[in-house]
Amino acid sequence: MYDYYKILNIPRNASVDEIKRAYRNKAKTVHPDVNNSPKASEFFTIVNEAYETLLDDKKRYLHDAKLNYADITKANAEKKKNYYGSSVKNDTYTNTNKNSTFQYDWHSIKKAAYKFKDDNYYFKRSPVMYNALFVSGMFLGFLIAIVTIVGTLKDYWPVPFILIAVIGFILIQQGWKGIMGKQTFLDNIKKWLKKKK
Repeated sequence: MYDYYKILNIPRNASVDEIKRAYRNKAKTVHPDVNNSPKASEFFTIVNEAYETLLDDKKRYLHDAKLNYADITKANAEKKKNYYGSSVKNDTYTNTNKNSTFQYDWHSIKKAAYKFKDDNYYFKRSPVMYNALFVSGMFLGFLIAIVTIVGTLKDYWPVPFILIAVIGFILIQQGWKGIMGKQTFLDNIKKWLKKKK
């Protein structure tokens, strides 16, 4: 049995707001989309289970009852151990869940959540979406540049308004860099010319 309070790192008398806040913080580090650990989905499932249980009054009451029973059982086992020594059978509290240590291994899963993901990671994951992002940025930049330049030349707005076109040119340049693998246009022309020779 998991202690959902320990999983979310909150006290047993935590309010609904504290539970929601703790869940959001924990989900940010263990969600499979942001965490590379092979156990990320398993961790996320348990975090969701903890959240749903603690928000439901009936489920929370039953969970608290189980925790209290486990605490009493553990305390009694410790008393027996202290009184009789370790030679007595069943003198220690044993958790029937084989994965009982799993809930406390948050350190390794947190480390996996913060691994740096470079452009190659996103490109390999979805090349079409990766390039579509840069193409749409270039298209938006082109629109901004054209609209501001044409609008200024036709006297729709004052001349200083043309400076907004700079944003459009920046978007075009960044989009081009993204598509060409962070290389400039001249670098690619040089490579093309070298291949021709």
